[in-house]
Amino acid sequence: MTADPINVIEYESMVFERHLSSLPGRTRRSGGVLDQSAYTLLNLLQAGGPQSIGELSAVTGLDASTLNRQTAALLRDDLAERIADPDGGLARKFRATAHGELSAQEERAASRAGLGRLMEDWASEDREAFAELLGRFNRSIEERTGRDWPRPTASD
Repeated sequence: MTADPINVIEYESMVFERHLSSLPGRTRRSGGVLDQSAYTLLNLLQAGGPQSIGELSAVTGLDASTLNRQTAALLRDDLAERIADPDGGLARKFRATAHGELSAQEERAASRAGLGRLMEDWASEDREAFAELLGRFNRSIEERTGRDWPRPTASD
């Protein structure tokens, strides 16, 4: 008897999440650790442009108090700055600083290198299929929750 695919997906997605967070190379080149919340928010700001707490909440599903703590840490560490809404709205928005952009870029490069090493013996077709299915899985979640995550351009 084969295992129910839903049971396997549920368990393996939990394992996958834990593995990703502990990949070697998930530290900034300057030696400090860029935690998961900072990395996630910086990627959101890079892919989606400046965003308010409300906009970040709409994407992440996190409450305002959690996001206030996380963005305060970004401000403290000079990873992001508050700016006036470029579209003239009342809410102030957050934008990654040059330091934040570089930190996220370094973190992303290290993470991609780690993933590349893990999958170096996979056929390119298998890597492409996995990327397609993972994206499809995430887009299905977004469709059902109504929280669309911005995607970087193909060159990012």
